[in-house]
Amino acid sequence: MKTADRGEQALSTRERLQHAVTDRMIAALEQGTVPWQKPWGAMGGWPRKMAGGGRYEGVNVLLLGMTAAERGYTSPWWGGIKTINALGGAVMAGQSRKNSRGATTVVFGGMVTKESDEIDPQTGEPQNDTHPVFGARQVFNAEQCEGLPARFYAQPSKAEILAGPQAVIDGYLSSGGPRWQEVPGDRAYYRTDGSDTIVMPLRSQFRSTGGYYSTWFHELTHSTGWLTRLGRTGIVNFDHFGTGQYAAEELVAEMGAPLLVAELDIDEPGLFENSVAYNQSWLGKLQNDRSLVMSAASQAYAAVELITEPTRQAEARLLEQELEAGA
Repeated sequence: MKTADRGEQALSTRERLQHAVTDRMIAALEQGTVPWQKPWGAMGGWPRKMAGGGRYEGVNVLLLGMTAAERGYTSPWWGGIKTINALGGAVMAGQSRKNSRGATTVVFGGMVTKESDEIDPQTGEPQNDTHPVFGARQVFNAEQCEGLPARFYAQPSKAEILAGPQAVIDGYLSSGGPRWQEVPGDRAYYRTDGSDTIVMPLRSQFRSTGGYYSTWFHELTHSTGWLTRLGRTGIVNFDHFGTGQYAAEELVAEMGAPLLVAELDIDEPGLFENSVAYNQSWLGKLQNDRSLVMSAASQAYAAVELITEPTRQAEARLLEQELEAGA
């Protein structure tokens, strides 16, 4: 078979795949929404107490959350030295010293009643004095400790590197694509401040390989709207989050992601359903106009072509070399 014939056959197969994914997306949207969740875990998650497992509340959530973000802790568990020791653990050397990164201060409060010998002349009951009491204590994150039960430490990520999808990402980024960063955090986004940069959570934060790559594909699709690429209105003339224009751009990005997932054979339960649910939320801002899905799909097709073009060109060159070598 000639190289051109193989190229035409591949293009036809890709078009059929793209249309099949689009048809499935529209059918699923017509059936209603399902809960959508981020495929990565927040850094640390909601701060919890080693003693009893309860959640911290009030200002302590902010205090511990900021500490976790600053120091990169991925475990949500915190405890005082006595609790840590009772659980069979110990604070690592140097962590408890003054002026070290060490302990984090949390506050607590409550009402204390002090009994009195005086009797209320009206009720005949003791005139007890009730007043608020506040205090502070020092706690440590599980990652500052050793010897604790395994449940207190962050579990290793299940996200693996896949050669095919990674080649597409690397090819696009190295062929005039955007800049990118992987940082500890709870957001994945394409920066709309004109810096042409993708920001991703760490791969270690992702619960699955499919979630990692589908998130990358979503942000890559956004980046194709940059002025020097496809120049989509939602990126070039970005106004602010939550508008109809932004919603339309989100539809494009979330159509592009499943197209790439399908093309690169990433098979993982729940990926498609999450995408449908996410699109439902944005369609609500667009008065549930399903015709907009077709418009978004058309723009998503163009984005997918741009993202995969460097890899397809590399594969075509390799095929041509193989044919020449076999001639």
